[in-house]
Amino acid sequence: MNKVIKQLKKLNRLLLVVSLFFTATFPVASQSDVLFQQFKAFGVNPAIPNDTLFIKLKQAEDFPSKYKRTLDIIKFHEAKGTIDSIIFYGNKLYVEAINAPHKNNDAYLAEPCYIIGKGKLEKGLFDEALKWFFKGIDYTDKHFETDDYVRNRIGIGSVKAVRGNTNEGKKIIEECIANTKNDTLKNIAITELAVIHYSEGDFSASKQLFNKAQAYFKQVNLKKESLQNSLWLGSIYYKEGDLDQALTTCYHVFNEALTLEYFTLYAKGGSVIGNIYLAEKDFENAKKILSTVHINSIQWGNFEIERQAVLKLQEAYAKTGDYKNAYALMTQLNRVNNEILVSQNKQQVNELEFQYKTAEQAQEIAWQKAQKFYILIGFVIVLVPVLALLYMYYQKLQTQSKLTKTLEKVSQQKIAALLKDQELQLVTASLKGQNIERKRIAQELHDSIGGNLATIKLQLSNMHKINKENLIQQIDDTYVQVRELSHNLMPNKFKNTAFTSILSEYIARASQSSQEEITLQLYPKGKLNKIDEHIKIEIYKVIQELLTNALKHAKASQIDIQLSLFNNNIKLLFEDDGKGFEIDKIKLGLGFQNLKDRLKKMDGNLCINSSPNRGTVIDIDIPLTK
Repeated sequence: MNKVIKQLKKLNRLLLVVSLFFTATFPVASQSDVLFQQFKAFGVNPAIPNDTLFIKLKQAEDFPSKYKRTLDIIKFHEAKGTIDSIIFYGNKLYVEAINAPHKNNDAYLAEPCYIIGKGKLEKGLFDEALKWFFKGIDYTDKHFETDDYVRNRIGIGSVKAVRGNTNEGKKIIEECIANTKNDTLKNIAITELAVIHYSEGDFSASKQLFNKAQAYFKQVNLKKESLQNSLWLGSIYYKEGDLDQALTTCYHVFNEALTLEYFTLYAKGGSVIGNIYLAEKDFENAKKILSTVHINSIQWGNFEIERQAVLKLQEAYAKTGDYKNAYALMTQLNRVNNEILVSQNKQQVNELEFQYKTAEQAQEIAWQKAQKFYILIGFVIVLVPVLALLYMYYQKLQTQSKLTKTLEKVSQQKIAALLKDQELQLVTASLKGQNIERKRIAQELHDSIGGNLATIKLQLSNMHKINKENLIQQIDDTYVQVRELSHNLMPNKFKNTAFTSILSEYIARASQSSQEEITLQLYPKGKLNKIDEHIKIEIYKVIQELLTNALKHAKASQIDIQLSLFNNNIKLLFEDDGKGFEIDKIKLGLGFQNLKDRLKKMDGNLCINSSPNRGTVIDIDIPLTK
């Protein structure tokens, strides 16, 4: 248990270092001895929208205005390539469109589906992307004059091609090119078709299509689309053996993307250049470039770019004999693949795809249903005896189900009775404690303070016999007794002594009188000393209870106590390496129940983790504000 916790602590420190990763640049010299560039890795996402976009969204009074303002924010993130933000606002737009008080909500739903699907596709979550493109199709009129229908059809074709079904993907995109009247969408579809030809190794056809779309994008000043095409053309130049032209083109895209803050395109450019250096066996420059691509892809949540960067980095380290880092990157690759699998919902995708194909092939399916109906009729006569037996079995199951429900009800009643009995015991114990305390205070008031006051009254009644010095002494004694009683109710040491010093002294005394090694860590002491007094007292009592239990029962050699305050939340971690226990098989005593009651009054949470011979870890969180 201790070893596992120590490893987790080391991991937390490592994650902290990564989270504080600052902006770094890596010098990279091209093999043409002409180009010299710097690749930049961002520790945080530099694409932050202007506040005016959010102010306009907040000021929007009706749904169409909110829809338009949200689209403005999405377009900003699409330009920068911040995929998680695109998906987040796409989902927000989709939910608001569903819940909007409009009769024709479908008109607002197809576009958010395409936005989410495009984000998922860019992230490398192909099954999830396909699901959203199919949803988008369902919200359209399903003809090529509808731009939303064409967009989602292009998305479906792209996913089909990426997943290996090249012919079907190509057919869908060619239909979009032939039938859409929107020139921008037509050229976007031409670009996707060029990508498919590139994946098939037909570089001549791919180059021709990229150049065709490139001419249109430059004409209408679509800079990002034009740069994306240029990056593909750079890859084609390298495939054709023109290294200098390939590097020149890719570096142009790389520099322009950084200048225009197209950050995902910037990372893709670095990935292509890194692959070229890797193919040219310039492993050191390849590692530097691909490392920055890896860092940026993690920051921006782009699984596909991250996966490709890790694959190529692993190859570079392996070819330079650094098998340790190559193995570590294999672990990273497994993590990325697992994250992709977890993020995909293949069952929903298959259902939506089936519904979509059903809508397109209604006549054929209707005929198949008719065939199945006639076959079913032929089996009805044979199945009648079987149905009778099944009915009898069903009645038996019903009877058994009723019996089970009755037994469950009886069990629940027993559990409720036990809970009430336990609650009554706790209330009784609490009242008993209160009565004992009240009796002690009453006795103190009656015997000491009351007696002194009676004597003072008697002296005052005989004014001519008053001994002034004795009267003052008795009044002073009474004052001291009242003061001591009030200090017992609210310990004076928490008012006059730093809380951290009180805890340190208490732990020091406990450590001196016990065989166990007890350590106490307090951070930050200044903030801990400033918390409310009643919370200090409760935390002190909680630590007393935990330490008493550990010293009595744990048989530990080491007890570690950590108390910290972070983000207005108090964290108490109590750990021992004692004999432990099985949480499910042991009944916690009244002390632990009183501990939970104390924490409940402060809205605190208690978590116990223990197992035999592995020690015990108790994790307590107490918020300072509700």
